[in-house]
Amino acid sequence: MSDISMKSFGEILGEYENMIHYLIYKLGIRDPEKEFYQEGTVALWKAVEAYEKKRGKFSSYAYFRIEKALLSLIRKNNRNMENEAAYLNSCSMDTTPLTSTLDIDFDPYLLESIKQALTDNQMKWFSLFVLEDMPIKVIAEKEDVTVNTVKSWARHAKPRIREILRIY
Repeated sequence: MSDISMKSFGEILGEYENMIHYLIYKLGIRDPEKEFYQEGTVALWKAVEAYEKKRGKFSSYAYFRIEKALLSLIRKNNRNMENEAAYLNSCSMDTTPLTSTLDIDFDPYLLESIKQALTDNQMKWFSLFVLEDMPIKVIAEKEDVTVNTVKSWARHAKPRIREILRIY
């Protein structure tokens, strides 16, 4: 392979495209959206930009840069999947709609408006006290807070709910 500085990036990509495909195959990556191919292409571009002839062969440098870029993308995707799984596990309680767990007919649009207006704690009070008819003391025990805290949630939630009902 001849001098890199004399070629267009299209020519360089033509020469090193097989290297990108090989590394994708070597790392066992499935790439239907060509996300990893694109990352390899960007890494090749960066290798061309940063290459210094005195440091050795370009092909070795390009291989190193592409492989590291692909590994970084794998790590990033794994972190994202772990974060998504952790998020879904942390809010698994919220995945079922309230109206499906209760034997009441409650307008889902109104319920969604109320959810949007209330904080998480105020929504806990609304769900447990209003929809499930649970006593304040039981809510406080369940949420591991004081009775006054639950009353505070209610005190701040009621004006917001009144406003929504007035508009509704």
